Amino acid sequence: MKLNCPYCNKTIELSTTKTSDIQINKNATEPLMIKKELSENTITKLVNKTEASDTPTATDIQDNTYINYLPDGSYWKDEHKKDLIVLHFTAGYNWQSAYSVFKKPNRVATPFVIDIKGPKYIVSLYEEKYWSYHLGIKGVECKNWINDKRSIGIEIVNIGPAWNKNGKWVDYVKKEWPEDQIIKGKNRDADGGVKFPDEQVQAVCELVNFLCDKWNIPRKVPKDKMSYQLPAIGSFKGIAVHQMFRQDKYDMGVAWPWDKIIEACHLKEVNL
Repeated sequence: MKLNCPYCNKTIELSTTKTSDIQINKNATEPLMIKKELSENTITKLVNKTEASDTPTATDIQDNTYINYLPDGSYWKDEHKKDLIVLHFTAGYNWQSAYSVFKKPNRVATPFVIDIKGPKYIVSLYEEKYWSYHLGIKGVECKNWINDKRSIGIEIVNIGPAWNKNGKWVDYVKKEWPEDQIIKGKNRDADGGVKFPDEQVQAVCELVNFLCDKWNIPRKVPKDKMSYQLPAIGSFKGIAVHQMFRQDKYDMGVAWPWDKIIEACHLKEVNL
């Protein structure tokens, strides 16, 4: 099957033989269902992390972007101007585990997932001009999901926080990690985080640069990168992370290499 990539205008030949449970929908239309937004509490519960999986990572990648559009009903096909990028980590081991959660008809997803192997593993799940629930904000700061609508979510494959248990580093599913794969530092109740490979960070930087240029998103990032920052972050335009919007979130944590993305994307650190 050949598709035209909406981001690079190149023809990409896709193979679906290895992922028969994944549907590729180039011209997906709005599903035949009642278009009713879910309650705030329901969305907050759904915006959780993906299940850890040992499934091998994808190999069907060409020209930096692999298109695996989500099925009908996985996102809202309403167009919105974008002025914010929000980085997440998947809390899983590969992009397929994120896909398996996002393909459910709850409209909880992000348009992009960056796989663990770097610049050829930018996975496009839907066109970023549309939107889905990815922040899980509730209460007065929800504001009719305005922050979900105006932002582009990028999920980065990484298991996330790590804890030092009797001298051994473990993630939330109790998998042990060698110490040289851990960045130490407090993040909520965690003692550190699992490293992001350099090639993966490069892929994120390439995508952020592309989106900032395409949508004229300011190249700014808050100086405080790990604190809950509502309501101020609700009017911020630039690059943010999930834990700025939720007090219970760990992403992006201490392991994310801010120095690299600040340099590669020419970001200016600002006070909110």
